[in-house]
Amino acid sequence: INAALAENPILGAGSRRFRTRRRNLSGLTVTSVSATEPESFPNFRSKVPSSEPSSEPSSEPSSEPSSQPSSEPSLNPSLSAIPTSEPSSEPSSEPSSQPSSEPSSEPSSEPSSEPSSEPSSEPSSEPSATPSCTPSSAPTESPSKPPGVNLFYPDWLNNGGEGCRNDGDEPDYMAVNPTDWLSSTMEACCKKFFGGYLFETCMGRYPPDHDDCNVMLYYPDWEGSNKGCINDGQEPYYMLSNGKYFFSNSLEDCCEKFYEWDFYGCTGTMPDLTNGEYYPDWLGSSSSTCLNDNKMPKYMLNNQVWYLSKTLKECCETHFFWDVNKCLGTTAVGSGKWYIKWSDSTCVQDCVGASPCGGIAESWDETFSDKNTCCKNKMWWDLRGCRTRSAS
Repeated sequence: INAALAENPILGAGSRRFRTRRRNLSGLTVTSVSATEPESFPNFRSKVPSSEPSSEPSSEPSSEPSSQPSSEPSLNPSLSAIPTSEPSSEPSSEPSSQPSSEPSSEPSSEPSSEPSSEPSSEPSSEPSATPSCTPSSAPTESPSKPPGVNLFYPDWLNNGGEGCRNDGDEPDYMAVNPTDWLSSTMEACCKKFFGGYLFETCMGRYPPDHDDCNVMLYYPDWEGSNKGCINDGQEPYYMLSNGKYFFSNSLEDCCEKFYEWDFYGCTGTMPDLTNGEYYPDWLGSSSSTCLNDNKMPKYMLNNQVWYLSKTLKECCETHFFWDVNKCLGTTAVGSGKWYIKWSDSTCVQDCVGASPCGGIAESWDETFSDKNTCCKNKMWWDLRGCRTRSAS
């Protein structure tokens, strides 16, 4: 028993005093032990939590988190490896060491102080005010001039003096006498001032020796077919005197300026048909039907709401309302009502066949429910004759 008491940490070390009592049972001596309540309990973990929290925190955190958060934050928060399910109400005083995996839902109110190291994956929503003709590998030391229409002139001072440019820097004596010095295409300029063996050298100056946007300008072909703009360098001389007005850098600009009424015919392009594909075939063999063969005149594309329709019936009713049945390719039946037929001086029925049918009434014919009413309204001065006559 003494040995057991020595090995038992509760009964051995924690008791204040012990009382022993010896008994003799059948010759065997047994010692019973009783102990008072120990002064303190040894340090071991209980499986049941205490009813009240301890006055001092434990030296080590618990292995599992509590089911409810504490009412006040700790003075020394731990660094969790897992983010919280909801964001904090206020931002942290210092930025995080790593960026977030997803961008924020709203952009920042101010741009960053330094540009990003890599370009964005998508272009900006608005273009720059003055785009370059071709992207440069490095920025220029001086900004480019405002865009505009400039004619070509012989440049005898740069690039060996064997080229033509249209950068707007021609000498004043050339600017005041454009018909002698200026041209609408580089080819025309090179032929005029650098003919013969220098022609190829002149044409080779573009590119890469300068950054002019065009090698030829467009003008309205009023003296030719007058169906659009061309850039053959054969413009009338009077156009050279006012090049800013008559010439354009692109076909689209020229067509929009001088052939706005037939823009798509001038550019040779086809827009999206937003109002349907049926159009009135006024120039075809039938001249009273609608087609959807995508061969409508180009001028119709400038006013699709009026000329184009989504269905054949809609097109026929809009453009051939006086003969819808012919446009639709159907046989008219008639309403069975009565209308005046002036060639017979009587009222006839709106139907096809023998009298009293007088054929299909036109859209402008006023119809009535019976012959007597028709005669009273249309031939009241010869009421008896109107009632008795028959349709021829």
